[in-house]
Amino acid sequence: MPAPTRSHNADLLAAYGRCRSTANRNAVVHANLPLVWRLAREESQRSGHAFEDLVQVGCLGLIRAVERYEARHGTTLSTAACPWIRGAMRHYLRDRCRPLSGSHHLLELVGRGQRLQQQRQQQGLEPLAGDALAEALGTTPQRWREGLQLQRSLRLVSLDQPTGSSEGECLVELLPAPPREGDSDAAGGYGAAIRAEQRRRLWRGLKGLDRSQRRLVLGRLLLRRSWRELGRPLGLSGKVSQRRCQRALALLRQRLLEGDQTSPSPWASSIANTAASSV
Repeated sequence: MPAPTRSHNADLLAAYGRCRSTANRNAVVHANLPLVWRLAREESQRSGHAFEDLVQVGCLGLIRAVERYEARHGTTLSTAACPWIRGAMRHYLRDRCRPLSGSHHLLELVGRGQRLQQQRQQQGLEPLAGDALAEALGTTPQRWREGLQLQRSLRLVSLDQPTGSSEGECLVELLPAPPREGDSDAAGGYGAAIRAEQRRRLWRGLKGLDRSQRRLVLGRLLLRRSWRELGRPLGLSGKVSQRRCQRALALLRQRLLEGDQTSPSPWASSIANTAASSV
């Protein structure tokens, strides 16, 4: 089905404005389904989720956009509807599609327990302890503990999150270094210590960049995204995102070299040159 012309869309919206009936609203929605298909295709390629599911959710966003659309603001329906459609899809992906999965029954049990505790709090009652809460839910304490453990295991944590140590380390700095092939120091642990220090210095340099710069650098070097893909969430063109990433890498290289002036070592220059030449 081709996208509606501007005049046809205007006629449908005018009819809906005169009579806000379900039939007139659905006529506008049906005429603008190609917009939902296009956005669903983009989100499906980005997330790997089923195109059909995203279309269904996107149609709900389009319906809300049509119901709230006002032509007097001077924007077209497609411009006003895109945030509603894309927002509905991303909310669906965030709330319903977990990157990690577990027992649905255990997660439902934990949800019921949390709602029960909230109800008791609203009633001014003390929260139930673990065994008493399990009994109130009609389950065993062991199964309740399994549900809590599963919920903790599925919780996503940012690698930028501090560990709480006095040195201000982040979680990413605690990741073990994989051994390299042919590394004679790997068995003795000396090579792993050097690589851990390299990662720590590199990560501290990345933290010195602002969020958009860090997103461009990591998206290019780790995820191998194209310049256009990197620039789209930031509202940038491919060429602008490339120039900003190159400036961020130059700044990172400068900071790594400056931070190594107190105790010069060859690996700091190597890291900086590798990062700058990877674009």
